Amino acid sequence: MWILLALTFAVGSPSPAVDASKLTLSTPATIVEIDTGKLKGDLSRLAWSPDAQQLYLQTVERDRAGNIKTARHYVLERGGKPPKGIESEPAWSTAYWSWKSTQAAPGLPAFKIDVEQQQKRMSGTSIPMGGDLARGGVDSGGSAGGAATGFGTGDAVSAALQSQMVNVFTLKLKGEVVGEFVNAPAMPGLTFGWAPAGTGLIAFANKDGRVIIMDDQGRKQEIASSKAAFLPAWTHDGKQLAFLERTGKNKAVLKIVDVTRPE
Repeated sequence: MWILLALTFAVGSPSPAVDASKLTLSTPATIVEIDTGKLKGDLSRLAWSPDAQQLYLQTVERDRAGNIKTARHYVLERGGKPPKGIESEPAWSTAYWSWKSTQAAPGLPAFKIDVEQQQKRMSGTSIPMGGDLARGGVDSGGSAGGAATGFGTGDAVSAALQSQMVNVFTLKLKGEVVGEFVNAPAMPGLTFGWAPAGTGLIAFANKDGRVIIMDDQGRKQEIASSKAAFLPAWTHDGKQLAFLERTGKNKAVLKIVDVTRPE
């Protein structure tokens, strides 16, 4: 699933860990609303440019086996304009994604995500974070879930009767589920994002779709008011965190949080 990073991320003395519980987080600022119906496909990548003035956004269309058949490329500016189509993914985005979505924290190879694969019986009332049975976080169709689905008692009974054996990929870190994919290929980086080397931090969307920041000691802090979130992405200096949030059918917003470390 993951390709090994260059040795520069695996050697050297690790920097002192940042205590996630002591970070100062701003209220998430809404930058732009995205009409996903116009972009075509599922939102699959969000990456910062080195100067933090642009974000790259990718959408993909997949075949029934989960393989990408079409990818489309866009850039977002800080000014709030709609995504602008471009010909291909920038080199800076490819480099960014290689450390943002890898299995271990940049510079901290021991801070590593465990991958579990199993088959289990699951009903529609379960709440995985990704996959065609998803009811929370992001499903394979890209819809927001949880309480917002209006999943009532009658639906729950019907879904329970329709339980089936499913293939589940679960990504775990420090006892936390940072990604779960049901009957769908695991997509590293969709539900989590490592902060840059020297921080020992990760941001992930939990099963309720809320963004959690956690350090290598397991200390955590939730971003207030976040919901139906996915694709968390840190700037290269670790001072800002962007993420997408589903707000309705074919609608998502880009939000950015300022992150200040304790002195």
